[in-house]
Amino acid sequence: MSLEEVLRFREKKALLQEKMIRENPGAVIVSLGMNIPGPVKSGPMIYAAFREGLERLEELSGKKKGMRTVKVLMEEAAGYAAVCLTKEQDPYSVKRAAIRLEESHPLGRLWDIDVFQDSPEAVSRETVGAERRTCLLCGRDAKECARSRRHDIRKLQDKVTEIIAGWQTGNRT
Repeated sequence: MSLEEVLRFREKKALLQEKMIRENPGAVIVSLGMNIPGPVKSGPMIYAAFREGLERLEELSGKKKGMRTVKVLMEEAAGYAAVCLTKEQDPYSVKRAAIRLEESHPLGRLWDIDVFQDSPEAVSRETVGAERRTCLLCGRDAKECARSRRHDIRKLQDKVTEIIAGWQTGNRT
C-alpha cells in the first residue's frame, strides 16, 4: 500500500464527513476508522476487527435508540471506514460513549471513533476530559510516538496482529 493511496483514502473519508455535516446541520456524525500502523491497512483480520467495531458502535449509538439513520461504508485496500448520521443531539455524550467503547473493548485501541457536529473538526478526547490515546507498545502519547517513528513498524504490526488474534480466540489482550 502506497502512502499516496492511504492519503487518498483519508481525503475521501474527510470529504464524505464534510458532505454529511454540510447536508445535515445540527446532526451528530460518527465516523469509525482503524488505527493500523504500517502499509497494510486491509485484510481478513483487520476487516473482522472493523466489522466488530461497527457492530459495537451501532449498538452504542443507534440500534437501541433508533439514532442511526444513514451509514456509508468505505471498504478499500487502503482501509475501512464508516460514517454514520445520527439523530443524537449532544456530540459530547456521544464522544464520551465512544471513548468508553474504545477503552473497554479488546479491539478498542485499534478503532478510531470520531464525532462531529457542524464542523469538520472532530470533538476531541480532551474536550470531554479524557486522556490522549497511548502508544500500542510503550504507553506514551500515541501521536508523539507516531510522529517521531519511535518504534519499529514490524513490532507495531505484530502488536496489532496480537490484539486481533487475542480477540478472535477470546483471550482479551
